[in-house]
Formats: sequence, C-alpha cells, structure tokens
Amino acid sequence: MAKVKSAERTFRLIELVAGNRHGLTFSQMQASLEIPRSSAHSLIQEFLDNDYLIYLPDNRKYYAGLALIKMAANCIETTDLIQDLRLLTTFLSKKLGKTSHAAILDGNQVVYLAKAQGGEDVSLMRNIGNHLPAHCTAVGKMLLSQYADNDVMQLYADRPLEKMTLDSIGTMAVLLHELKQVRRQGYAIEIREANERAACLALPLYTSSGKMIAAFSLTCLAYEWEELALDNALQVMRESRLMVQ
Repeated sequence: MAKVKSAERTFRLIELVAGNRHGLTFSQMQASLEIPRSSAHSLIQEFLDNDYLIYLPDNRKYYAGLALIKMAANCIETTDLIQDLRLLTTFLSKKLGKTSHAAILDGNQVVYLAKAQGGEDVSLMRNIGNHLPAHCTAVGKMLLSQYADNDVMQLYADRPLEKMTLDSIGTMAVLLHELKQVRRQGYAIEIREANERAACLALPLYTSSGKMIAAFSLTCLAYEWEELALDNALQVMRESRLMVQ
C-alpha cells in the first residue's frame, strides 16, 4: 500500500505543477497534497534531484523542470490525435487567414490541444492545455451537443454556468435550447460569449466508429462576423476535416 500511496502523491504533484504555470510555494504544494511537511519535503526534493522541478529563490516558488517539460513535449509530439489537430488547424488558418483552435471536452470545460494563429489574435487560449467553460465557446457547445439534455445538466450539477462576458449563456434553459440548435444545424457559433472582441464557428471531429472526439473552430473579430461568408467558411472547414478523418 505504501508504494501505491507514493505513486498517487507523485501523480498529484505532477498535475499540480502542470496546472500552475505561475509557480507554487512549498506551503501551497503541501496544502494541496494534504500530506505531512516531512513527506512533502522528501517528494519535492526527489523532483528537484531529477529535474522535474526547479526552485527560484527570488520568489521562493517551484516550477516545472526541464525533465517534466520534455516529457510533456514528447507526449504532444507522439500523440496521433494532437498531430492531426495541429495539421488541421494549421491548414485551416492558412486557408482562411483566421486563427483556428481544436479542443476536447473535460467535464464541463474544454481543453485546447492545438492552435494556429492567423490575422489579429483575439484568442483567450494562450497555451496548449488551457481550459475554458464549455458553454462559453463554440467548440464547447459543439462537444456538449453530443449528449442528451439530462447528461448536460449532470455535468453542471455542482456549479452554476459561469459568465465570461455579458453575452455568455447564463442559464441551463438557454444552453439546452442552444444545443438543440447546434444538433439541428451541425455546427456551433459563439459571438462575444468568451471574449467581447471575438466570434467563433466550430465543427465536430469523429472517430472511425462515429463518436465525436474533438471539435475545431475558426475565430474572427466580432465585428467581422457579419462580413464572414458563413457557407464558404463551413465548406472550407468541412473539406479541411477530411484531412484527418
């Protein structure tokens, strides 16, 4: 059992460090791990000795070390899905001159796995792995649309719908109505719901068995939305999708 507990603490520390790019103090890590000070010190020292952590004395914070960064980079490079998403977003961005994203669903959040910048960057997604509330994004609404209403409500059972802007969806009734429309039209739209300056159009990606596994989007400035040739953009996005399906 001791080895299992040690492994669990190791995984928790990796997740903790990976999710805090601004660094963590010793006290913050110990409190999050919920382990004795001596145990936290031993575990952190092991990470330091193996370059999975670095310590900056100026602010007394710990950050992801070179070994951990290399491991994450290798995972990204060798994952077929992420390679496909990077290929897709890069092609789409060059084709239409707009920023493109791709994401998967994690509970009621979307996790961004790829981004290709085109034109002025108004994206909130600065780093691969960033999370945003699914109901505030086009990719999120696209991914949520694969679930029945009861399942969607269950995803939000323990928290209210967070509003990122005044135009964000704020009630479950509105979200379910929006998802019904997404299912009917086959694509999702978000205008000033995650970022007051941006609008997005999203389509799904499916596995060979027909399961929706990810969604990808095209982002433009909000004031450009009315000028966007929607049918043409959808056609290019659907053609681009054939590259990875």
